[in-house]
Amino acid sequence: MYEHVGGEGPLGRLAEAFHRAAVADPLIGRMFRYTGDTHVRHLTAYFVEVFGSGTAFTDEIGGFEHVKRMHADLRITDEQRDRFVELMLAAADEVGLPDDERFRTRFEQELRRASAITARASRMSKEDLETRHGRLGSWTW
Repeated sequence: MYEHVGGEGPLGRLAEAFHRAAVADPLIGRMFRYTGDTHVRHLTAYFVEVFGSGTAFTDEIGGFEHVKRMHADLRITDEQRDRFVELMLAAADEVGLPDDERFRTRFEQELRRASAITARASRMSKEDLETRHGRLGSWTW
């Protein structure tokens, strides 16, 4: 999928466009306002890794353990999770990610799966947060 979207450049633009929209959004903005450019860099690294190019998000940022820490105690609702997906899909359109049905269907499926995992992480107990949960998977066809 990494080559299909055109590599790191488009994924970085996706992260930037999403972050701008998320910060301005009344439903999920509070979760993103404090993160700034760090979130854009981390989200770009996340996308590069799950789209199949390298392991920098895991090796340098902390992978899923980092995701858990960053979402701890946010108590993400289903409505907020759905809004995240909506904004991400709109950002993909804004930056010109491929719009073929095969890619868009898979991209949306993976966004929904990842956002469900993140929502669960936002409600984890301290004990669960301290349990290692392995590496990120790759988003594949």
